[in-house]
Amino acid sequence: MRRTLKLSLFVLVLLGLVGGSAAYFLAQKTVTLTVDGQAREVDTYADTAGEVLADEGLDPASHDVVLPGVDSVVGDGDTIVLNRARPLALTVDGVRSDLYTTALSVDGLLDELGYRAEDLVLSASRAERLPLDGMDLAITTSKDVTLLADGQQRVLTTTAATAADLLAEQGIALSETDRTSLYPDQPLLDQMVLQVTRVQVADVTDVQSVDYRTVETPDPNAFVGTRTVTQKGVEGEQTVTWRVTVTDGVETGREQVGTAVTTPPVEEHVTVGTKAKPAATATAVSATADGLNWAALARCESSGNPRAVNPAGYYGLYQFSLSTWRSVGGSGNPIDASADEQTARAQALYARSGAGQWGCGRHLFG
Repeated sequence: MRRTLKLSLFVLVLLGLVGGSAAYFLAQKTVTLTVDGQAREVDTYADTAGEVLADEGLDPASHDVVLPGVDSVVGDGDTIVLNRARPLALTVDGVRSDLYTTALSVDGLLDELGYRAEDLVLSASRAERLPLDGMDLAITTSKDVTLLADGQQRVLTTTAATAADLLAEQGIALSETDRTSLYPDQPLLDQMVLQVTRVQVADVTDVQSVDYRTVETPDPNAFVGTRTVTQKGVEGEQTVTWRVTVTDGVETGREQVGTAVTTPPVEEHVTVGTKAKPAATATAVSATADGLNWAALARCESSGNPRAVNPAGYYGLYQFSLSTWRSVGGSGNPIDASADEQTARAQALYARSGAGQWGCGRHLFG
C-alpha cells in the first residue's frame, strides 16, 4: 500500500475516535436528586427519571411519590424528587386505621392529616421523624363529653381517650358492682354521654316469728266440742337473710338467701272431747241459785229449745251469737252444748254485762 494511503486511513480512524469521545462526554448530564428532603447532585447518562433512580439503587414502591414520573425524560440541570412512603398504624380517639404517608415527621403528618390543634395528646413527639419501616401513632383529640355521676351532671372538655381514662381523670372510682353506660375501654367521641350507676349489694337480716304447731289429743271423758289447752303454744323466732340490691340509693332487688331458726316454737297441746253429748230437751233448764228466772228468759228467747237457731245468727236457749258465746268461754256452737252449760254461760254473760244483752232480759226478774 502506498504511504500516502496509509496515512489517510490513520487520520480517518483518529478522527472517528475523537468524535465518539466528544459525543460520549456531551451526552453526560448533571441532575439534582432529592430523596426524602435530602438533595444531592448526580452525574448520569440515563435518559429518564426512573433510570436515574435505578442507577442510584433506588426502586420506588407503589405508595412512593416520584416527580417527575419515572418515564419522564430528564435533561441536564433537572431535579428528580423521590418521597418514600412510610406505613403508619394510626389510632385517632380509639379508632384505628392503616395508611401510608410521605410525611417525614409526626408534625408533618399532623399537617398532612389536618390535625392542627395544639391540645392534641400524641403518643410520640411532634418532632420525631417517621422511620421508613413505619410506626404506631395514637392521637387523642379534645371533645365535649357529658358526665352523669353521683347525682351531678357535668359537661367536660377532655382529651381522655376512653371512658375509663375520663373517670380516672375526674377521680371517680368504681366498685365491682357499679355500672357505666359505656364500656371502660370504649373510645370517647365528641358529644358522648357517660353515666355512672352506683350499685350496692349487701346482705341484711330480718327476725320473724315462727308459728307453733297444735297437737290434739282425744279426751274420752269430755263431751264432743270441748277443747282444753294443756300446754300453751309459744311462737318461735327465725332469722331470714336477704341479699339486697340498691341502685343509686333506691332498693331495686331483694332475694332471700338463707333462713335460720334461732328460737324453736313450743307446741300447743289441746285435749279434744270425744264423749257423746246427752240428747237435748226443750225443758232442760236447771234451777239456779242466783234467784233469776232463767227458764222464763229461755222460753222468751227460744221457746226453751237448747238447739234453737235464728237465721239472723243466734243459737240455743239464750240465743247467743257465736262471738258472744266464745267471749264467755264457749267453744263450737251453743246448740251443741248442754242446757246446763248454756245456762252457765248465760249467767257469766249476765254477771259481765247485765240483762240488757237480751231483748227478753226483763223475764229474768219475773
